[in-house]
Amino acid sequence: MPDPTPSFLVMFGHDAPLDHPALAGLPVRDATRVAHEPLVPSALAPLLEPFLDPFVRRFLFGLEAGAFDDAAAIVIWRAGPGALHAYRYAAEFRRLGLLPAGPPLFLWSRADSTGAAARAFDAGQVARLTRALAGVPRGAVIDRAGPLAALQRQQAEGRISGAEAFARRLAARAGGGPVDAGPGTPARNGPRLALAGAPLGGDGLHRWLDAQGALVLDLQGPDAPQGALPDLLKTYRIDTLVWQVDPQDDLHGWRKPQVARDCAAAGVAFVDLGFVPSWPTPSDLPPSLPEPAA
Repeated sequence: MPDPTPSFLVMFGHDAPLDHPALAGLPVRDATRVAHEPLVPSALAPLLEPFLDPFVRRFLFGLEAGAFDDAAAIVIWRAGPGALHAYRYAAEFRRLGLLPAGPPLFLWSRADSTGAAARAFDAGQVARLTRALAGVPRGAVIDRAGPLAALQRQQAEGRISGAEAFARRLAARAGGGPVDAGPGTPARNGPRLALAGAPLGGDGLHRWLDAQGALVLDLQGPDAPQGALPDLLKTYRIDTLVWQVDPQDDLHGWRKPQVARDCAAAGVAFVDLGFVPSWPTPSDLPPSLPEPAA
């Protein structure tokens, strides 16, 4: 008879640290960018404000559909944009009986400052998380960093298209395994492109950019290269940076002026697509890459 004990975790929150020591050996499935459609009929859909973060909406629909019921726990990474809304909505909907009980919810916070108090707070959060997950079996530690670095080298060298690299990163996080760093479909010749702005859940924009150049630097995540933007623009020899935000964005757009200034200082063209849905379709995009801002 199979063991009925849940043996994996669900994580929600952009840039959640799947390789954190507290999670070592635990199968973690990142549900942040997984699309879940509402039930028909849905008890939640009429109650969700239209401006709610699209990733939070789809996460809540996943809870309503029981998509995470086999998990040992759902860990919400507080530092991720929209994550606190996801936690509060889920907890309140459960309290009201609009969501099934499901796995326990755990809010994992992190201090945004440095110093002894911040270190003590972070250590206390990790200790709470470790206790909460004590009953989940641990296996071998997965090497995520090595395959991710290999995939990024491929993308930087134009040996894999931006859409394929993005899809592989999403699949690895959603499935809990290392990213596939094997050979891919090469990028086409053309300008070296970077993509930045709000997180995307679908690869529609990536495929659109792949038709116009080589998308060698994907900064909207997940598992995006780390570093100061001026350094990344130079290291990856970027010709054009493409910027976009979700129509309901109230966070990432604040970075746009500095990104534009960094591009201008580096001699990199800056193209602002404006509002692009998190799951873009061809009708959401212009026929071709617009001219850079003057």
